[in-house]
Amino acid sequence: MSQGSVDQPGDWRRRRRSPRTGSDSGAAGQDAPASSEVPEDEREDQLSRTAFSFLEPGIDVIKSFGAPIVFAGVLGLVSGISMVSFVGSLRPYGIANIIIGLVLIGLVALIFFSSVLAAFFSRTGKYGANTVIMLVAFTGIMAVVNFISFENHSRMDITATNQFSLANRTKDLLKDLPEPVLATAFYKNNLRGQNPSSADDSDLLKIGRQAKVQETLEEFAARSSKFTFEMVDPDLKPVIAKNYFGTSSTSFVEESVVVEGRDSGQIDVVQPTNTAYSEFEQDLVTSILVATGRDKKTVYFLAGHGERGISSTQGDGYSALRRGLELENYDVRVLEWDPADEDVAVPAGPGLENCSPEAETCLPEAALVVVARPSGELPQAHSDALNLYLLGRMKDPDDPSTLVSRRESGRMIFLAEADTKDSFREFLSPLGVRVDSRHIRDVERSVPGDPFTLRLSTFNTTDDENADPDAQRIIKPKGEVLDTVFMPGATALGLLSSDPRVSVPLAFTSNNGFLIDDVTRTEPITDAGDQSDPKGVFSPAVLIRPINLVVFGDSDFVANAYYAAGSGADLFLNSANYLMGDFSLVSIRDKGFAFREFNLDRNERKFVEWSSWVMLPGLLGLMAALVWWVRR
Repeated sequence: MSQGSVDQPGDWRRRRRSPRTGSDSGAAGQDAPASSEVPEDEREDQLSRTAFSFLEPGIDVIKSFGAPIVFAGVLGLVSGISMVSFVGSLRPYGIANIIIGLVLIGLVALIFFSSVLAAFFSRTGKYGANTVIMLVAFTGIMAVVNFISFENHSRMDITATNQFSLANRTKDLLKDLPEPVLATAFYKNNLRGQNPSSADDSDLLKIGRQAKVQETLEEFAARSSKFTFEMVDPDLKPVIAKNYFGTSSTSFVEESVVVEGRDSGQIDVVQPTNTAYSEFEQDLVTSILVATGRDKKTVYFLAGHGERGISSTQGDGYSALRRGLELENYDVRVLEWDPADEDVAVPAGPGLENCSPEAETCLPEAALVVVARPSGELPQAHSDALNLYLLGRMKDPDDPSTLVSRRESGRMIFLAEADTKDSFREFLSPLGVRVDSRHIRDVERSVPGDPFTLRLSTFNTTDDENADPDAQRIIKPKGEVLDTVFMPGATALGLLSSDPRVSVPLAFTSNNGFLIDDVTRTEPITDAGDQSDPKGVFSPAVLIRPINLVVFGDSDFVANAYYAAGSGADLFLNSANYLMGDFSLVSIRDKGFAFREFNLDRNERKFVEWSSWVMLPGLLGLMAALVWWVRR
């Protein structure tokens, strides 16, 4: 084979024609120089072009800007995933960004397919792929572990006084909740728009109480999926506050916790009993028991001294009042004391569940005792038993000669009359209450045709800047003042001047009130000098503090004949609600906060500082150096 044939390309389309002989040699000789002037590489490119050759300029541009395009694709993916995950309103734009990012990254990967493939199958690529797989596997394992731990977690209290541990009774209650319970805590942000450093002591104390409440509610919620809570600022969400408290002022609503049974709709309000909130868990458990119907507070009507009967349907009976208390979710019972029995005591049962009314030997603890218009005498033994109850004392069951503390102090409502027996007056006198023996005649506001029936329409309300906040909870519980209260034959009540207790009037007569000792005389005597009937503003309803006692100078305003007239029933029921609002159905030990200081001298402090700044980072550096030395 000649050398010329060896140099010919294998493709017949690229072979050069052989020079012709004879007559064609001249023509061939003339054309040869023209064909030799075209470069060989250009002729080969022209012969090898395909149908998609028009894409080559664009591909060349993408090759030139590959790194920025990949960066733009990654940015599109990140922004798109963020929009889809966190901004629902931008979801369509997020999906569009994800698609654009995938297209950009996929386009570059397709153009550099061979390089990408080599990167994955090269030694470095295999290490990188292995690392990615390990990271994905680790992330998946951690996700599964977190999911399992979230559904099956355990909490541990490592404080010395078990400050964050709930009582066993609380845990059992939360474990067996019969229905979902919602607790709404109303606390205002008093530091809104202020510098925290400018807060005074009262603001700091309130913040501390709010933190205590929130920690306790979080602990309750962690124990039961049926218990939920929310912290509400009544200034920012007045609609929620109005739903529970009506138009009451925020000062009345603040620092209240409303516990609501979601199925029953029953609610109970928790207002912590002390500033340290040490009994908040106990009060919260009581409210849950009430809201879910698991237990009820027991109201006893004293009997055996000529008191009104709660089963009587006559006009002077209290069957309607009993029904009203039962509708308020109270357990109403009769406490019968024989006048000849000297071994009497107000029940202080240790059990949490209410006993059956038919069980004579099992009496639940008294949350409230009502003494309704006694017409007989009060034996001294009975007076002593009632006094011990109000003072929070009782006889030791094992040793009756010894007095022990009750779980809580007593609460009482006394319905007096002008003819109340002296023995009952003597019982009330040491408590600071004086019951007058005359009837109130209000010339301005008495019922026309019935001069000795009072129409009480002046109450201790927030219209007076000196109004008592406790009175507001009775007179104006949901932001609306009570309507007129009708009291037939009421007498005046007063506080003994030498008594240290505080008397809070709940209602007043007009300035034209008189005290008349003869009910057959309706017109007061005003011009007889010292023999004139006393004139002034009198109160037939008072609250005595610090003992939990409410005394009314009339008993007929809640009898069946007047129960539906005016707001007399509301006045009584609000008083009962107020007195029993702080009564707890359970007894849970207080949790003290133990403050432990970490006292160090100068050398010890320097050791702690340098060990944390230098020792730990240095130890990590030594470990890294050791690993490098082993694997170098």
